[in-house]
Amino acid sequence: MKRLLALAAAALVLTGCGSQDPLEANKAQTGQVVIGSADFAESELLMHVYAEALKTTGADVQTRPRIGAREFYVNAVRNGELTLVPEYTGNLLEFLDPASSATESQQVYDQLRGKVGTDMELLDQSPAEDSDVLAVTKATADTGLRSMADLGPRCRDIVLGAPAEWKSRWEAKIAQDYGCTFKEIRSVEAGTITVNALTSGEIQAANLFTTSSQITTNNLVKLDDPKNMFPAQNVVPLAGKAKLTPPQVEVVNKVSKALTTEKLTELNKRLEVDKANPADVAKEFIATAGL
Repeated sequence: MKRLLALAAAALVLTGCGSQDPLEANKAQTGQVVIGSADFAESELLMHVYAEALKTTGADVQTRPRIGAREFYVNAVRNGELTLVPEYTGNLLEFLDPASSATESQQVYDQLRGKVGTDMELLDQSPAEDSDVLAVTKATADTGLRSMADLGPRCRDIVLGAPAEWKSRWEAKIAQDYGCTFKEIRSVEAGTITVNALTSGEIQAANLFTTSSQITTNNLVKLDDPKNMFPAQNVVPLAGKAKLTPPQVEVVNKVSKALTTEKLTELNKRLEVDKANPADVAKEFIATAGL
C-alpha cells in the first residue's frame, strides 16, 4: 500500500505544476470539466475522446492522464477533484462490491448503478468491451483447444502467462469453473512481452484483453468463456454527481453509443502499431462520430 501511495503521489506531481496538487487546483475552478485516466494507454485514449466530445459543447476541458490506481481516481471523482473518468463495469463493480457475482453485461451495469453512491453517477455504458481473455496460438487452437471448457484435462501441461495479480484473482475460480490447474502461472508484463512469450513458445496460453490489436496481428485465437468466468467489462463514463450539464451528458452518451469493441480495437491499433498520439486519434474519432 505504501508503494501504491508513493506511485500515485509521484504521478500527480508529474502532471501538475510545481508542488501544487493538480487535482486540488482544478477543483477550485468552477465550471471547468476535468477528465482523468488510469495509468494505461486505452484509458488515456478514452479520456481524450471524452475531452474532444465535451469541447463540442463549449466546455472548458482539462485533462489529467495516468493518475494511477482505481482507488485514487475513483476517490478523486467522489471528492469533486475530477469531473469524469473512463471506467470498466466489471472491474468497477468488483472494487465497489467485492461480493458481487454478476457477470453478464446488463446485470453488471444494473448492480453497479446501485453501488456508486450519492456523490457519483454512471452515464450510459458503451457496447465497447475490454475484458480479460485467454488466448493461444493458432497452432495450439488447431489441436482442439478453442474454449476454456477444453482446458481442464490439458491444463497440467500448459504454462499461462498473465499479470501478477491474475493468480490471486482467478486461479481458484478457473479450477472451480473449468477444472483447470495450470502447470505454472508465470507473471508476465501485459502487452507485447506477453504476446512475444506466447508466440515464441515460452508460454502456451496468455491472458490478454479483447481490444488488443496484437491478437489479430499475431493470428492468435481467443478461447471462449461459456461459463462467463470473466465478468463483462463495458466501457462506462464515471462522473461526479450533477457535475455535467444535460447537454454535456448527452454528448458523452452519444460517444458511448458510437464506440464498439471493434472500433476501440481499431483505435488501439493506431496507438500500438502506428504509434499515433492518443489525442490525435481521439480528435479523428470525434470528427467522424457525428457529434
